[in-house]
Amino acid sequence: MNAKKLVGFMLVLLAVTAVLAACAPQTVEVTRVITETVTEQVEVTRVVEGEVITEVQEVPVEVTRVVEVAVEPEPVAEAGEDEVVTISWWGTERGRDTAETRELHLQLARAFEESHPNTKIAVSLFPSRGFSNRVLTAIAANEGPDIWYHYFATDIATQGFLEDLTPYIEASDFDPAERWFPIGQQRAVYDGRYYGVPRDATAGFIAYNKDMFDAAGLAYPEEGWTIADYRDMAIALTDVANDQYGIGAIVGTPGCFQWSSFSFNMGADFVSLDGSQVAGYMDTPEAVAALKFCMDLTATDQVAAPSGLQEQFGELVFLSGQVGLQHISTWELPAINEQADFNWGVVAPPRYDENTDEIAWTDSYVYYMSADTVQKQRAWEFMEWLSGPEAAMIMAEAGVWTPAVPSVWEELDWQNDPVLSVAWNELQKETRVSNYERSQFYWDCVGDIFYDVWTNYVDLGDTDIEGFLATAVPDAQSCLDDNYASLDQ
Repeated sequence: MNAKKLVGFMLVLLAVTAVLAACAPQTVEVTRVITETVTEQVEVTRVVEGEVITEVQEVPVEVTRVVEVAVEPEPVAEAGEDEVVTISWWGTERGRDTAETRELHLQLARAFEESHPNTKIAVSLFPSRGFSNRVLTAIAANEGPDIWYHYFATDIATQGFLEDLTPYIEASDFDPAERWFPIGQQRAVYDGRYYGVPRDATAGFIAYNKDMFDAAGLAYPEEGWTIADYRDMAIALTDVANDQYGIGAIVGTPGCFQWSSFSFNMGADFVSLDGSQVAGYMDTPEAVAALKFCMDLTATDQVAAPSGLQEQFGELVFLSGQVGLQHISTWELPAINEQADFNWGVVAPPRYDENTDEIAWTDSYVYYMSADTVQKQRAWEFMEWLSGPEAAMIMAEAGVWTPAVPSVWEELDWQNDPVLSVAWNELQKETRVSNYERSQFYWDCVGDIFYDVWTNYVDLGDTDIEGFLATAVPDAQSCLDDNYASLDQ
């Protein structure tokens, strides 16, 4: 049973347990998840001075067990307005985050508490890596947060652990379409129901090194340019002998197909909008051409920054000053503003060709409420505030996240800012939920295809993309079909 199915199974057991507890005063058996570290032996092959050596090494492995324990049920009612309650709020920190990110969480919590003195916010921050599993495991163990943010696929709502926020929004005095950018709504809705509210709103665009363009005698890119223009500029900027490269990071990796504007603007979608279909999408001639365009930038044109440079600077290899073009979003702007020691600018992403419109790559982290939260009304009050204009202004002034509330952008005149105006314009355009955020089973069934086809084509020189997809796509579709069928059982 895979991890997502296990979580779903555990959540069902917890729901049944809750019903039993409500009906009987005696102790009941509830599901708990215990994670232990055990040692496993694995064979490791090394080449030492031309000799192949195979040896057995012991490595630590985390093992999760599901157990039943007896607990005494403690019914808790929704608190009255005068009662002081605590709402737990979980967030993340990642390598690119600064000290301001941590302070912003605390600042938001304090600001809400000042206007809502009977609600206390308990903030917990965790590393972003593995955060989803941490949340799901905690929920299954009945120890999860009341509120957290993440980037779940929209259909994760079918697992049953998210509170349906539609009744709360309907009872509120705001219209989501007027309060948030379009992506803030798209990322929070499943099957016409709201299961979250947006934390922020970001857009993808291209950062370019003005100094490199000037030295090469190239005109800066302008809105309306095409992917062919992008490729030509990348080739012209590349000078391997002088450690200078046309592109860096996302577009020079399988991320080109998944979390960049290129994934929308090469004439193909790789999965259906609801995430359930890959056959008829990833195996089309348009998709093959899109895959080839991205991979040829590295395999044929050799304009991508080498792995060593990318390992040194991570996802912001642009900061090396040795990369001419990089796809970024507003999430990367704080680091670039603080650290770049060269002249740079930004421009809207290239479109497919002169006859096509650009589809904007936009995204949003989403705040969720656990269906097990007891003080739901208090939790909703915090969520409504977090996604509203007051919190958005605090967020904007902190310079950490760009808010999901357009009125705050306008109040700060960001639509006329040399950099943020590009993001503003992108957030107004036609947009879609990213391919990898359309299905909760994407990473189980689809995501590996991009890495495997990249390895075959770029690393191994196997250019038979159609042959690879002829097997990989049907397998991925079967995986999706089986997983979605399991939801109906």
